Amino acid sequence: MKDKIRPKHVDLGYRRFVKDWIPFIALFLSYEVVYAIEGKISGVVHIVEPLDAELRIFGVVPSLVLQQSLRDVFLDYFCGFFYSLHFILPLVFAFMVWRWRHDNFWKYTTAFAVCNYAALLTFLVYPTAPPYVGVAGVTRILLQMDHSLGVPLYRTIFNIIPSDPFAAFPSLHSAYPWLISLYAFKIWKRKAWPVLVFPFGVWFSAVYLGEHYVIDVIGGIAYATCAFIAIEKLIPFLIRHVHKS
Repeated sequence: MKDKIRPKHVDLGYRRFVKDWIPFIALFLSYEVVYAIEGKISGVVHIVEPLDAELRIFGVVPSLVLQQSLRDVFLDYFCGFFYSLHFILPLVFAFMVWRWRHDNFWKYTTAFAVCNYAALLTFLVYPTAPPYVGVAGVTRILLQMDHSLGVPLYRTIFNIIPSDPFAAFPSLHSAYPWLISLYAFKIWKRKAWPVLVFPFGVWFSAVYLGEHYVIDVIGGIAYATCAFIAIEKLIPFLIRHVHKS
């Protein structure tokens, strides 16, 4: 019996997948390694400054207000779910773009890397504390959920995945869904409106859970927007300018 011959398009698809994803995975893993080291070498942690900024802007600490006025078991789990999407959806979206809009794959993954490393530099130079550290009365709800579940779910996640508690500004939890939204609108236009549920859900969850100040969320949005503009507008403009010269 003759051996079955694998279709040529399968080989090409496999090769393209390896060619495209190995650099992206290498960048992602290198970021995780540096992020794990960064927490050990960063300087003085800024606890009072973000709190003062929040009070000057809003007059209150939104995390404290939300927890005192809206605290509910259902909302805890709802926000815990949205906050946890941070770990998987950027990769899921990368695969979707790679599979169906391949011409945007490298732009998205490059913007993702730029956003990550810009944030990493900020964590190193200006480490800041989250509300559950700097504000009396703000609870880290995720760890309380572990107690109610009877399973150390989030404690295990924080132990397995490198986590620097003083890398609050900018909030990458807030940056990732916004970067995804920007590329979703670029690629799918008006059909992408439903994707906005993701960033708004994460932004609210980050503040409600006591993991980030609102200014951290705004910072994450700003970093993602700058990364998008740099890859989509600035670099192409510079390349055209160099070619014309």
